[in-house]
Amino acid sequence: MTVDAGTWSIGDTEIIARAIVEAPSVHDTQPWNLRLPAHSAELEERLDFAEPGPDPLRPDRLISCGCALANLELAIRVLGNRTRTHLLPDPNRPELVARVETLGAATPASRDLRLYAAISHRRSHRESFADIPVPAEMLADIQSAACEVEGVGVRLLAVDEAAALADVLAYATEAKRRNPHYQREMFSWTSHWQPFGNNEVVTDWDAALDDRGAAGRAMVTTGSLDTGALAAAIAREAVFLFSAPSASTEELLRVGVATQRAWLAAVDARLSASVVTHPLRVEDSAVRLAEMLDLPDLPQLILRVGF
Repeated sequence: MTVDAGTWSIGDTEIIARAIVEAPSVHDTQPWNLRLPAHSAELEERLDFAEPGPDPLRPDRLISCGCALANLELAIRVLGNRTRTHLLPDPNRPELVARVETLGAATPASRDLRLYAAISHRRSHRESFADIPVPAEMLADIQSAACEVEGVGVRLLAVDEAAALADVLAYATEAKRRNPHYQREMFSWTSHWQPFGNNEVVTDWDAALDDRGAAGRAMVTTGSLDTGALAAAIAREAVFLFSAPSASTEELLRVGVATQRAWLAAVDARLSASVVTHPLRVEDSAVRLAEMLDLPDLPQLILRVGF
């Protein structure tokens, strides 16, 4: 991290750095660099992850950078600044994904203060939630926070749409069993919606974030999946689908910003959440889900919310 000491004090730097460090990221990789030049903040994608050939984790790393950007914007506003964000601002610096400019002093909004406070309380809850319905007004607030990001579709899964998601998760599971490539790229697997024993199905985007013991464990399942039971479990929870017109760098960054804003709104409402993406990266799973739910764009991320 490089800092312009004439603009950013040591206290400012600590507040901003804390927000960036606590942003969620795939496998806790924190795939970004932060620079604090005069009157702005720059977020760079770390390119040292790149390897020859296809990079199946890059979409999630870009979404991770978007989550960090959401925290960065919050931190700068909490420090008493008006801000303006530019995505991919410099074509001569391919690693630069966003620049946040300060536009003069402003009193921090109470909402920004609450959401900044929520950053340190955000954790992934990868087990089943309590069997308590989330009030509709809470869900509306979470969706509203995400919908502030232009170009990102945010849909609350209806009860009668849970079967479609269960079918796609089962399809992704079978594809993993068949294809050694997906097995090599497999994340740690965990049962989000219910305990499946040897039939665990859902892979968590940031499984390494809060469960260091689970990090790196890969398991190829062998049992048959009860999609009916999975659909029933999904239907008992609040599930948001985040979609984008494409999987371009800019669109995935926007998905990350929207995801983190929704997640922090959930934490502010005393709820828990977790993210799932990997099943949507398996073969044509995202296309299948979009067709089944008549989505205009491809789903890029699943956010579960509950008590």
